[in-house]
This record gives sequence, C-alpha cells and structure tokens, in this order.
Amino acid sequence: MPANARNNPRQIRSKTCGCKPCVARHRPDEKPTRKDCTGPWQARYRDPAGKQKAKNFSGAGAKRKAEAFLDQVRDQVRTGSFVDADRGQLAVRAWHAKWWPAQRGSETTMERNNSAWINHVEPHFGDWKLMAISHLDVEEWIVKTLKKTGVPNLIKAFQLLDRMMSAAARDRRIAHNPCDGIKLPKVKAKHPDDEMPPTYTQLADIRSHVPEHYHPLLIVAEETGLRWGELAGLRRCWVNLKGGSIQVRETVIEVHGTPKRKAYPKSAAGSRTVPLSDLAALTLKKHLLEHPAVNERTSPSSGMYEEELVFRGPKGGVLKRNNFRRLWIPAIKAAGVAREVKDEVTKRTEFWPHVHDIRHAFASRLHAAGVSEADVQRILGHERGGKVTWLYTHAGADSMETVRSALGAGLRVVS
Repeated sequence: MPANARNNPRQIRSKTCGCKPCVARHRPDEKPTRKDCTGPWQARYRDPAGKQKAKNFSGAGAKRKAEAFLDQVRDQVRTGSFVDADRGQLAVRAWHAKWWPAQRGSETTMERNNSAWINHVEPHFGDWKLMAISHLDVEEWIVKTLKKTGVPNLIKAFQLLDRMMSAAARDRRIAHNPCDGIKLPKVKAKHPDDEMPPTYTQLADIRSHVPEHYHPLLIVAEETGLRWGELAGLRRCWVNLKGGSIQVRETVIEVHGTPKRKAYPKSAAGSRTVPLSDLAALTLKKHLLEHPAVNERTSPSSGMYEEELVFRGPKGGVLKRNNFRRLWIPAIKAAGVAREVKDEVTKRTEFWPHVHDIRHAFASRLHAAGVSEADVQRILGHERGGKVTWLYTHAGADSMETVRSALGAGLRVVS
C-alpha cells in the first residue's frame, strides 16, 4: 500500500481565486488580486479495503473541517466502525435487488416476504436512499401502512424492512438500523366467544350444506385434526386401514395459486402418526372404494401425481384452499352458525368459523376427554405442549352454566 501523503489535507487551486498560487496555475497572465486562497480543501483517506477516497470542504474553516474529518475517519477505520457514505447512497429498490437473492426460506415464506415488499415496502421506500431513512420516517410509514392493512400484514412488512436495513448496517452502508427501537401495534385481543371452536353439532350442520363429494374430507378432518395442507396432500400409501392410522409425511402448499408438494417437517413434530377413529376408518374405506387412489410411494420432489391423492376435487385435481372456501362460506351461512367479524382498521369482514377451526374443535375434544397434553401435542404435530393449552383448548360451552350452578348451590367467594 502506498504511503500516506504528507500534504493531507491539501488545498485545491481554484480558477476563480486571484491569489498568486491559483493565478500561477490557471491564469499565468493575470496578477494576483488577493493574498489568501479561497480554494477548497481536500481530505484524502483509505477505507478498510485500502481504496483511496477523498472529500472536499469549502467555505470558512474548510481546513479545520478537513482535518477533523480525517481524524474521525482514521479512528473509525482503526476501530472497525467505518461507514462509507457513498455506499449508503444506494436506493432501497437497488439494495433489495442485491440483498434478495441471498435470502433463504420455504416457498410460502418467500412468497409472503415478496408480497410484503411489492405491496407495502417498495411503494413507499423504493426510491429512498439507504442513508436517508430515519427512525421517524419508519414510524410515519407504519402509521400510513396501518390505515391500509391490518396489524398482521404490517408486522410482516416491517420485519422485511428491518432485515433489509439490518443487512445494510452489517454491510457498512449505514451507521445504524433505523428500525431499531420501533414499537409495533399489537394484534387486538379477540373476545373469548370468538376464540371458541365450533361444536361437533355445528360441524355436522355445516357439512350437510357442503356438496356430498367433500363429506369424507370433513369427517376425517373432524376425527384426526389434520391441517388443510395435510388433508389435501394425503396419499394412499400413508393410509393404514388395517392398523387404523395415518402417517403424516408431507403436505401441499400453494405458491402463487399453484399447488406444490412439500416434504415434512418444517419442524420435527410435523411428521407423525395419527390414529383413526372407527368413524374415520369406515369413512376412508368407503371413500376409497368409490374414489380409488394409486397405492404408490413417490418422492415429493418428483411431482404431484394426483392419482395417488386420497382427497381430490370433483374432476380429479388437487384441492385448493380458495376453491373450497367458496363452498364453505355459503355452508356456514346456510347452517346458521356464521358470525361476521369486522376488522376495525381495514374494514374487511371475515366469517367464523374457518376451516382451520375444525382442528381447534378436535383439540378441545381430546382435552375434554382427558387426553394428556403431551399426547395431544404429538397428535396435532406441535413442538411444545404449552401451545395446546393456550391456543387450542378453550373453555367448554357449558362453563357459564357450571359456574351458575355452583353459585346457586351456595358457593361462597372469599375476596
């Protein structure tokens, strides 16, 4: 590496200055008009990679500013805290294009993050320079985004921006992450009645208003607690009618509306064996007689092979969540159990119960039957049993009558 120049900072001769050195360089035929040079001062330094760079200072006290800048930069290079301001001038859109290819995750996670970028982050910050985004700018963006979408979508968009800016800080493009210390709004707690799963009587009423082709699917869901993707991806080779069990080894995900096979586990608990009740076994046996499935064991990476699926659409295709939802919403309305839940922020209306609530009903059924938490955890495919207690088990529908009866029997409450 070349030695540092001794005349650093140095003064740059100006064409507009009339002092002797500047005139001698730019206008040798003219006479000096002033003694003090007004040319800018240039501070030269080397970044941590050894590349030489320079910054000019002009106006009053330019030399002092250049010297102070050199002291600061040299100290930052020595301590490893140096940030190249020029690299921070990159636009957020250009930084995303550079940062995104190195990201890893499942297809659904990548699709969700890409959606957050396209719909929320890029429209606002796409043209901003990395160095220009401040803590207050991020807070103002959160307020604007919250008016357009719900809290869950806002959190996903913020998490994406936070990772991008954190990576820019680690890459020495910005001094700090402007997302640090941001407090996000919390998801509004639901009323306890909104958390209760549907009863099995309600599920039977709903099923009666769904086309008969889908009845086996719903019965197996009620008797096993399988997720939608696990039901849509269930293959004949994993159904053991003699042993009365189902092996859950893969699932179906939808990427941009296209179903794809995915091998479990996302977590180790995903792969599991689920017992079949007598009703579930009888339903599956009858269904497979009417709609045979090929009993072959193929790899998830080899393709979909719809003929191996236990549950298929009326035309033999893969079940899609949105297509089934078009049948589910009219069914819960016709059964008289639908309840509208309106988002106060987005003003969007959702209907209870969801298809996933069948899983909640199954978990509560096991809990009410006295099944241990560890066993419920294993059947549902969760990493920790505590989630069964705080998320999937709810107070019984008759809990109010139980308390009322206890009070009527002369129960004394001591405060």
